[in-house]
Amino acid sequence: MPPAVWLFVVAIFASAFLIFGVQPMVGKHILPWFGGAPSVWMTCLAFFQTALFLGYAYAYALAARVPPLWQPLVHALVFLAALLVLPVLPGATWKPAPSADATLQILAMLSASVALPFVMLAATGPLLQAWYARAFPGRSPYPLYAVSNLGSLLGLLSFPFAVEPNLALSQQGRLWSWSFAATGLGVLACALLAARSGSGARSQTQESPGEAVDAGRVALWILLPASAVVMFMGVTNQLCLDVASVPFLWIVPLSIYLVTLVLCFGSERVYVRGVFVTLAVASLVWLLARLFSRAGDPFAGGSVGASVLGYGGALFLGCMIAHGELYRLRPGPSKLTAFYLAVAGGGALGGLFVGLLAPRIFHGYHELPLGVAACWLLALVAIARSPTGVFAGRLRAATWALAALGIGAVVWALRTQGVEPGAVLVERNFFGILRVLESDGPTPFVVLRHGTTRHGLQYKSAGLKERPTAYYGETTGIGLVLADRTRDGRPPLSLGVVGLGVGTLAAYGRAGDRIVFYEIDPDVVRIARDSGHFSYLADSAAGIEIVIGDARLSLEAELAGGAPRGFDVLVLDAFTSDAVPLHLLTAEAFRVYAAHLAPGGVLAVHVSNRSFDLTHQVARLGSAVGLSAFRVVNRNAPRRLAEESRWVVLARDPAYFEVLEAEAARFPKPGGNPLTGAHRLDPERVGRTPLWSDDFSNVLELLRLPEPARAAER
Repeated sequence: MPPAVWLFVVAIFASAFLIFGVQPMVGKHILPWFGGAPSVWMTCLAFFQTALFLGYAYAYALAARVPPLWQPLVHALVFLAALLVLPVLPGATWKPAPSADATLQILAMLSASVALPFVMLAATGPLLQAWYARAFPGRSPYPLYAVSNLGSLLGLLSFPFAVEPNLALSQQGRLWSWSFAATGLGVLACALLAARSGSGARSQTQESPGEAVDAGRVALWILLPASAVVMFMGVTNQLCLDVASVPFLWIVPLSIYLVTLVLCFGSERVYVRGVFVTLAVASLVWLLARLFSRAGDPFAGGSVGASVLGYGGALFLGCMIAHGELYRLRPGPSKLTAFYLAVAGGGALGGLFVGLLAPRIFHGYHELPLGVAACWLLALVAIARSPTGVFAGRLRAATWALAALGIGAVVWALRTQGVEPGAVLVERNFFGILRVLESDGPTPFVVLRHGTTRHGLQYKSAGLKERPTAYYGETTGIGLVLADRTRDGRPPLSLGVVGLGVGTLAAYGRAGDRIVFYEIDPDVVRIARDSGHFSYLADSAAGIEIVIGDARLSLEAELAGGAPRGFDVLVLDAFTSDAVPLHLLTAEAFRVYAAHLAPGGVLAVHVSNRSFDLTHQVARLGSAVGLSAFRVVNRNAPRRLAEESRWVVLARDPAYFEVLEAEAARFPKPGGNPLTGAHRLDPERVGRTPLWSDDFSNVLELLRLPEPARAAER
């Protein structure tokens, strides 16, 4: 391969690497400012898909409208303008106001900080392929698209496995900026090489004069990639809602999406239509069977691995069909930039639909089944346009029947997904899906769920509805702490709670006590206080205050205003959902919590979680602000309305452990095993845990290990 060809390969690889390296970096940087909600990443994806389209539009205009000799100069000016907006990480001045529209703030922030460098890099792919076709008219430029997507894939994978564990965000931003400057110089060198070639020839072997580029073909160029983007963003939504809104899981669906592009555009022999359509039908049948057997969530109650494999497999097959058919419809090099413009336009449409429109028109997460249905329908149209192939002739009727069956099943899923017996309220907003469900069994109760995570339960009958339940019952860690603080003769309690739920902890309030709830989702406040479904807040004897907005930002604003709360107990109850808000688990955040505690105050952190073991990270953060940590674990105790939970209690005085032990000893030991156990944490194990900050965190180290391995670590 001539050295000049390698220059194109390296430049297009580097630009794609930077495009998909900056996305999780910027997303992680701004995530804490918006409460760690999965919709932050959805909005970022919508923005980046749109910026990609703008980059392709610029490439199309430059290649089609500007004379070849002038193209390097124009591109150099754009490159210099992009250098002026570096670094790409938004500054602290962009932190949002509590009452502002989060989506609009994210879009404005990204437009000001990262849009121009991103557009410049996005244009590199189609531009370099057009310049490559001019400089080397005997070679096909399409393998460069596979190189570009390979660079994108490695850029994504490098973030959780190499960049995030080893570099702080500020270091990542500086390294990215220098890499951007070097890559821009390489791209300009390719532009000069193409301009100097003076060749306007085209590779005749790559043209397809017998296949007219009609409106139907262009429509498929747009709609096939749109369906693929809707599918991958739909899967991302599901994973971020049910597992965690962290860059590691943002990257998994996007990596699968890119792998299918690499495979389909790297070689026309990879996508075998009959094989992938057959596998996709089998996957669809299995997915629908799981969907209907698990009340709308095919992976409810499963492990992280099961969720990732299940969703990922379905996504891979769907995207292979969409991108395989797209590659079959590719034009010759003379229409290359127009083709990529249409592809990027489809991606932008899919991104805007999922990121901006779907949360406003749907009550449930319907994007994934819609994307699957669209993919089947469009693949069917593409197959029907194909004059030959495995589905030609008599098999075409079978293809139509299978596709109709799949689309019908998905439509059925759309009508039933998320419908559960007893659901009396279903709402979707920026933060996810809220459901209120009622049970009219022997002991009636009502429950609030956010996604697949329960956020509070209240019994309806007198004598029970006033009592705290579930993770907050009297045998739980917070039950022990509050029993000590609310015993007769103790002074009025000042209690702060991060995470309202249904307001269960208000049940511990006495006359004269003050309870402040911090809740980011206004709809949760309305449901807990005003909907008539729950009465903990209305029935409490304590004075109740609710602060709406991100808890950390609100607590920081109170400190900046010179008004520390002086809480006797501050409860962090934002981690029961597996979408963990990591910005609440940093050294900076714990300094804020400690500043709001009274001299003898206690910090209680609810760490019950299906996917992540937060115990030692919480203890390490507590030690950084002078707090000793104790783990409290309780078993199910139905008669006491308490469920199994795990809490970490942090206090300035190590002797507080004796208080917890005394409170736990009040409960009987059925079968010889205590209902609740308080344990000291190993200081050496805590000391080995890396200290997280706003500038550094590594979510992979929190993934829960099998129980024997965790026991050995203790």
